[in-house]
Amino acid sequence: MHLHLRANDVGRSERIRSACLGLFLLQSAIVASALAACTATPYRPSTSAIAPAPPPPDDGKPARGGSGGPAHAAALEELLEGHLVTRTDPQRRLRVALPDGAHWTSVRFLGIPKLVGFRYGKDQHAVAASFVISLANDDIPGACASALEKSVQPWLEAFEVVVSHGVPTAITWNRKIVDIDSVVATTETLSVHDQYVGAYATYPAWKGQCLVFGVAIPTRGELRRATLARDRFVKDVFPSLQVIGDNLPQGIQH
Repeated sequence: MHLHLRANDVGRSERIRSACLGLFLLQSAIVASALAACTATPYRPSTSAIAPAPPPPDDGKPARGGSGGPAHAAALEELLEGHLVTRTDPQRRLRVALPDGAHWTSVRFLGIPKLVGFRYGKDQHAVAASFVISLANDDIPGACASALEKSVQPWLEAFEVVVSHGVPTAITWNRKIVDIDSVVATTETLSVHDQYVGAYATYPAWKGQCLVFGVAIPTRGELRRATLARDRFVKDVFPSLQVIGDNLPQGIQH
């Protein structure tokens, strides 16, 4: 299914499904690459075998997009092959097992009060983040998606994105149901024309609160590799996410 995200002409159900993408992917991936988009060389897919290789050491400073080519392909292969390494948020409320976890750097994303935020290399071969949504009534089906939609409405009005949704899935997590949505998104702004694959999950982690965790991976001519890396998150990372303790994290609610 394909749709254009415009605040005034999409149905409520499509807006709800796209809400997390609008906040997480647009802010963490698109804004970060906007400065490099106008002069970037068109990405060309790799045509030969690429050995897995982690990205160079990351200094943690702000990034301005990233490059494609063999380095990006090798990083995506590493995400497919790398061992899962558990990382913990600064408040010690969340543990997430990341592929090749030692080479992910904790970062902040503009405008997103997050619980955890990571990028895979300074060229942002992938980004992952989580945040918390407050719910007025978490007993209502779809309450998390509705609250998420409201919080990201400004971003839906500011950007246009073409989104292709995969078949929604669900997993059992702590005896509760977690919904997962996988997408392929293409930016359609005047200055940015890029493609990403992404996935996000919504966890009923605390009473009256919904935990959102997602990953976004720029394709840069490597749609197949990026999709396989994204699917590993859905298969291995999302089900293994752990919430530590019963206390709600502070200062990261939307």
